[in-house]
Amino acid sequence: MDFRRLEVFLKVYELRSFSQAGQALYLAQPTVSEHIRLLEEELGLSLFDRQGKAVLPTKTAQLLYHYAKQIMALREESLQALIQFRDKGLGDLMVGGSNIPGQYLLPPLLGQFKKKFPEIRIQLFIGDTRNIIERVLEGSVELGVVGAQVEHKQMHCQFLTSDELVCIVPPGNALSNEKLIDIKELTRLPFILREVGSGTRTSMEQAFVKIKLEVGDLQVAAEMGSNEAIRQAVKAGLGISIISRRAVEDDLKDGRLQEIRIKKLPLIRSFYLISQKQRTLSPLAQEFKETIIRFFH
Repeated sequence: MDFRRLEVFLKVYELRSFSQAGQALYLAQPTVSEHIRLLEEELGLSLFDRQGKAVLPTKTAQLLYHYAKQIMALREESLQALIQFRDKGLGDLMVGGSNIPGQYLLPPLLGQFKKKFPEIRIQLFIGDTRNIIERVLEGSVELGVVGAQVEHKQMHCQFLTSDELVCIVPPGNALSNEKLIDIKELTRLPFILREVGSGTRTSMEQAFVKIKLEVGDLQVAAEMGSNEAIRQAVKAGLGISIISRRAVEDDLKDGRLQEIRIKKLPLIRSFYLISQKQRTLSPLAQEFKETIIRFFH
């Protein structure tokens, strides 16, 4: 199946017009019509119904459209890969990070990498750990850094570094003068959780298991999708929470938040570098992977 014909088909399908498709692709309308005719001839099926100036896709066209999009995306990916193999200084670097790595660990590293390869374009996707895993598996990012170990048969997972979680309260909270508290005191106050799927939530729940505590034992006041939302909610007095020290370091120094320690509760988690086993990393992604590993080891 000819790529150019598929490209023309996609444009006609999306614009519902032969003439507009021709303008977008810098082709004369008869040329657009000929591409569609040849594609229909090859398939033995009609793709568009022409009713005056209206161009209506057939059921065949609707089915073909989704496959054609994937084919053209794969073609673009292969061309990008070939360019990158020829010259690591060109192309796109697509990286994903869960909230803490995405906001605090990856940006400085990406900045250094950009200085080394100034012509590249960097795309950093930030989401919770589950979202980054999904992006790596689907191939929309090549490398991810997440806050929980991933056990998946299609995934490489490599330890990078450790992170400390802290329990934070607003100044003036009933616990703010306590240096060390019992876990039972934690269950008596409104608690703000990260959403299911986040590395922070997963690590916290794993720590709770060791002291035979469950999320259901907490008085959950709210569940939020970002560390920033939790920071602001705790400052506003909505409740207390457990969050990465990296996210609240300045607040703790300036007294806008206070830290309390919990007896026998280990609040250390790890960050991991993930990639898809069955996918060969582009030279650019491979170079960045080596940069990350050198930095943390």
